Amino acid sequence: MSINKRTKVLFSFSLVITVAISVALGFAWGEHSYKNQNSQKLESIDFKIFWDAYSKLKNVYNGSIDPQKYLYGAIAGGYSSLNDPYTVFLPPEISKQFQDELSGNLEGVGMKLGFKDNLPTVIAPIEGSPAFKAGIRAGDKILKVDEFVTDNQLLDLVVSKIRGAAGTKVKLTVQKSADSAIKELELTREKINVTTIEESFVNDAVVITVSEFGTQTMADFDAAVIRAKEKNINKVVLDLRNNPGGLLDSAIEMEEYFLQKGSIAVVEESRNGKIEHKTKSERGWQNVKLVVLVNDGSASASEIFAGAMKDLKRAKVIGTKTFGKGTVQELSDLGGGSSVKITVAKWLTPSGTNIDKDGIEPDTKVEDNPNSIFDNNDPVLKEALKQLNN
Repeated sequence: MSINKRTKVLFSFSLVITVAISVALGFAWGEHSYKNQNSQKLESIDFKIFWDAYSKLKNVYNGSIDPQKYLYGAIAGGYSSLNDPYTVFLPPEISKQFQDELSGNLEGVGMKLGFKDNLPTVIAPIEGSPAFKAGIRAGDKILKVDEFVTDNQLLDLVVSKIRGAAGTKVKLTVQKSADSAIKELELTREKINVTTIEESFVNDAVVITVSEFGTQTMADFDAAVIRAKEKNINKVVLDLRNNPGGLLDSAIEMEEYFLQKGSIAVVEESRNGKIEHKTKSERGWQNVKLVVLVNDGSASASEIFAGAMKDLKRAKVIGTKTFGKGTVQELSDLGGGSSVKITVAKWLTPSGTNIDKDGIEPDTKVEDNPNSIFDNNDPVLKEALKQLNN
């Protein structure tokens, strides 16, 4: 998947960025441009300090210098000074990892991370992944990756250290959300094949699990809807538990299955004011009975969907309070395999509620079964089916 020039991304974890020019050319162009501007200041910032610092290093440093890494480091440092874990610059390799993730191609331990209390925090493990099988769950905090201490580190940097080639090992020091116990876990990385849509039929209802709003999600969802319609299904459980988010457009397109044309899907609040994103079409499931399942691993784009269904009284939301990520990032391709991800707005539910850090409270609170890996008892799903049949 190539990154469009401007793509709205609503993952709860931050990703990557890069440069549009080769480094040798980059530094040469920068020095030439700086000199030609006669020390002109841009926005009252004197960039002479930057070039003086690089020139001093180049002239006296007793060691080798990789100009491209220096440039990447300088830009990354500038972005990190904003203290926004979701506004980042990282090299092309990590940018590619993000693209692979949206496309469903991963190698690693299989978990999504967000940022809470200055620590990388698990939003959701991917079911069946090494992380899931090791007992890592939503809300767990990653204190160390091997010997790397994660406190106050860039989220993307932590993610890059956890990921790696299939077959290699990584040691994670994890603080459990349930009892604050600290555990050291050694995991073997695997190839993670992410299928974002799964469906099952329970009597006269279909349960559709959406694990992520990726590039393939809507095509798979369309196919699931067709199969459900062939069975004359008119009751739908949409399971967004442990869904960390994804692409804004995918979330809105999914809303178009259940809302009338012209309904407010989400409100985007930026430095330029508020924009109401409305559904542009009706995709044919406006009359089905719908419930939406969420938990503390439901974030970003999944919160947008759940928030719209709740605010517009289209569906009951069942489960536990969601993660609480209410910002929108814009992913822009800078060329050369690089990209920048920048927080450009807050998003609000159709009623104008800002859920950042607060999350969405369900209409009906039901706790997940912590031992679901060992048995088939799912009290949240049971409550959803009960409400559909009332």
